[in-house]
Amino acid sequence: MRDEDVWFNENEYPDDEDIAEFGDDAPVDYDPLTIGYLGDARPRFWTAGRIALLIVVLFLLFALLLSLVRLS
Repeated sequence: MRDEDVWFNENEYPDDEDIAEFGDDAPVDYDPLTIGYLGDARPRFWTAGRIALLIVVLFLLFALLLSLVRLS
């Protein structure tokens, strides 16, 4: 196995002292670059692209409904 294939080095795993000290109650990881607490770093749901897509979808639905109303 090459070094590039290994994601974690041996020194990145918790050692026996950390496991004995913290056990299941390990401290929270506040680093946003790791798998842990993200805080307010999450992207907003209503981005500009989603708003534009919503407007296009609503316009198409309105056009379809208008054509159905005109046909009947």
